[in-house]
Amino acid sequence: MGQFRLLAWTGLAVIAAAALWNNLPRLSPGMFDWAEPGNVAAALVQGRGFSDPFDGGTGATAWVSPLPAWIEAAAFLAFGVKTAGAAKAMLVLVVAGLAAANAFLLRALLPYGAWMGGAASAAFLAACALIPGGPLAVLSEAWLDVLLSTVLLWAILGTLRAPGPLCRRALVAVAFLAPLENAGLAVAVGLSVLVLAWRSRRDSSIRGVCVASAAAAALAVAGWAARNTVVLGRFIPLKSNSWFELHLANVDSADGLPRMETVLRSLPYFDFAQFKRYSDLGEVRYVDTFRAPSLQALRADPLHFAGNVLRRAGAAFVFCRREGGGQATPFAFKAADAARLSMSGELITIGPAGGLWTRIDAPPAAEEARLRGLGLVEEDAIVGDWKARRVAYDETFRSAGGLALGFLTAGVPVAALLLAALLGGGRLGAPAAWAALLACGMLLPYILVNHNERHQASIVALQAVAIGALAQAAASRVKAAA
Repeated sequence: MGQFRLLAWTGLAVIAAAALWNNLPRLSPGMFDWAEPGNVAAALVQGRGFSDPFDGGTGATAWVSPLPAWIEAAAFLAFGVKTAGAAKAMLVLVVAGLAAANAFLLRALLPYGAWMGGAASAAFLAACALIPGGPLAVLSEAWLDVLLSTVLLWAILGTLRAPGPLCRRALVAVAFLAPLENAGLAVAVGLSVLVLAWRSRRDSSIRGVCVASAAAAALAVAGWAARNTVVLGRFIPLKSNSWFELHLANVDSADGLPRMETVLRSLPYFDFAQFKRYSDLGEVRYVDTFRAPSLQALRADPLHFAGNVLRRAGAAFVFCRREGGGQATPFAFKAADAARLSMSGELITIGPAGGLWTRIDAPPAAEEARLRGLGLVEEDAIVGDWKARRVAYDETFRSAGGLALGFLTAGVPVAALLLAALLGGGRLGAPAAWAALLACGMLLPYILVNHNERHQASIVALQAVAIGALAQAAASRVKAAA
């Protein structure tokens, strides 16, 4: 108990300090971008219902999952819509959620060894504090994935080790919430319930909690699907944008890993032409326009699609590319220059000043020639800004540290898992095996459709279990040798 309290309070302190360091400068005078869930949350608070993911009064939606939007709507109700106060409240919620996740991780792992719990907690806290754009980002939904996945792991291990009502109720609760959060968690819950039911097929009490969990998940899906059927006129069990995501990652992107430029020029959130199509057609008809070309491309070259899936699997389990071809700039563009850059696809403007260079990874000489051919008023200053942002981009993503981060968020936990199994005589302990199952379930839908680095942020706690398993296996081997 003493070790648990020490590590749990340490985790809260580390996460709180890292959250303030990473986020506080950007919370004043307020957040510039609350993204799609924030727009839906604003619509809910303002009486427009679950609608308008890209703003602009476009109507009812199922583009985003309901649970994150409901949580942000609660923050807006208490502190104002898209205000700095609401952003700070969300930051407090993120800190509390990740600290709770660390506590659940310790509760789940410490019974299997001090090294298991301590090393996993340290790896998890390091990932939260140090990975750019990780779970501590205010607008990231990863903190909620992390919390629910650690509660799920704790509930499963607790149910197997010492069945009790608390773990079982937690398992049922997560099973209900998971489909309302995202498809990855829904798959993870489904896989874990199936495996748990098979392993405990002779234990009627555990079979009962598996049935209750499956029923809770089905109830959540049925309720949300019924709402979508009534409001949108289409049976949509989880989210409406699957064909859009499939097209984005497998038709618009040749290698199955969309670059920032591709994403920004395809999302109605950023591209005016796409927004107009979305607004004119409505969400259901807009998404339907991506179905036929996606199916045609898949039928024409199924091996290419299979290759995309393998490349996404490589990104999830070997090396996660942490750059997408975009870089923010605070440069104050003149209106005419901003218009030329935006129309040429070089820049996406954000607010009254600044923007996002969309081709920051282009060859520098070619990009400079392209910029100088646009007839810009402040040509030299703009070219100079692009070059400065390119240096910052390379230092972040193409340096030794940037490349190492790609392996740390994908391949290193897998290697740790394999080494733990090797040191354990070819077998994984229960915590590592269950964590691996949950992580694979959470990644599976995105590997099949459209994976990117934010999906890796959602599994950092489960990846930390692999580090803990390796530390415990190594300590056990040393003890046995001594």
